[in-house]
Amino acid sequence: MVFNKKEWKEFNFEDVFKISRGVRLVSTDQISGEIAYISSTKKNNGIDNYITPPDFMTVYQNAMTLNNSGSVGYCFYHPYKFVASDHCTVIEIKNKDVNLNSYIAIFLKPIIESMKDKYNFAREINNTRLNKEKILLPANDVSVDWYFMEEYIKDKSKSIKYDKPLSSFNYESLPNLNKQGWIEFKIGDIFEIIRGKRLVEIDRVSGEMPYYSASDYNNGLTDKINNPLFTESDALIYTTFGRCFYVEGEFTASDEISVLKHPRLNLYNGLFISTVITQNKYRYSFGRKAFYNKISKDFIKLPVNEQKEIDWDFMSNYIKKLKYSSEI
Repeated sequence: MVFNKKEWKEFNFEDVFKISRGVRLVSTDQISGEIAYISSTKKNNGIDNYITPPDFMTVYQNAMTLNNSGSVGYCFYHPYKFVASDHCTVIEIKNKDVNLNSYIAIFLKPIIESMKDKYNFAREINNTRLNKEKILLPANDVSVDWYFMEEYIKDKSKSIKYDKPLSSFNYESLPNLNKQGWIEFKIGDIFEIIRGKRLVEIDRVSGEMPYYSASDYNNGLTDKINNPLFTESDALIYTTFGRCFYVEGEFTASDEISVLKHPRLNLYNGLFISTVITQNKYRYSFGRKAFYNKISKDFIKLPVNEQKEIDWDFMSNYIKKLKYSSEI
C-alpha cells in the first residue's frame, strides 16, 4: 500500500472522535485491584496503578487516552479494561460501525501526538480545545478511511521480525555475594539525610518535576509538579513506611520522605543499596514510621573492600552483570 499516494483530508476532531474526561482519584483513595488506572505519565503505556475503581468511575475498554497535563500530548491504546484520571482524555471512534483495534490505534497514535507541540503546562489540553482541533486522516470521498489505516499497519507489520536469539544467562558468572566481605554500618554515618517538605495536593501545580511521597507504588512517585519547595537529584529516598528507592535525575519529595545522599551513589549501586535498606521495612508501620531521626540510627550490612571501606564499585558491577541490567 502506497502511503504518500493515499488521499488525505482534514476533519474536525469532534466529528471523528467521542471524548470523555477522566475522574480524579488520589493515591490515598486507591484500592489495589485488577483494573488499570491511567494517568498523565508517558511511561508504561500511561498506567500509573492497578486498582478496584469506585462506582463513580467509568470503566473503559478498547479505547485510547490522551494526556492533558503532566506528559502533555502523549497518546496510548488500551485494549484492556481501564479507568482514567482527570489528567487524561479518553478517545473513542464516533462511528459505531468501526471497531478500534491495535492496527488503527498504532496508525492514529503519532497523528494525535503531533498536536502536543501546541500544548504545555501553561496551556493544557481540555475538551473545549480538543474539539476545536483539526486532524488530517486518510479519506474516501468525505469519510475517514479506517480500512486503509488498518491494512497499512498490517502490511508494515509483516516486515517486522524479531530474530535475535533468546540468550541464556550464566548465573555462575555473577560475583559471589557470600565471599565478599560485609560489614555493618550506621545509615547516618554513610549518608547525608535530608527530610522532604510537605506540599499538599491542592497546592501542587501540574508540571514535569517528579514529586515523591510515601507510596509503595511506582517507586514512590506520587505526582508531577512545577512548584517544588526544594529539589535534589540522584539520591535514595526512604519512605516513612520503610521502602527505599533510588531516584535518577532531579526530583522533589514530601515530608514523608528522607533523602539519602552520597557522592559515590549512582543508578547501579543505588539499586543495590535500596534493596538492602528495604530489608529494614519490618521495623516500621503506621504506629512507628521511619522518620529521618530514626533511620539514621539503623544499621545495614554492605560489601567492603580490603581496606574495610564500603565497596561502591563492587555493588555497581554486580548490578551491571545481572541478566536484564542492559534494560535499566
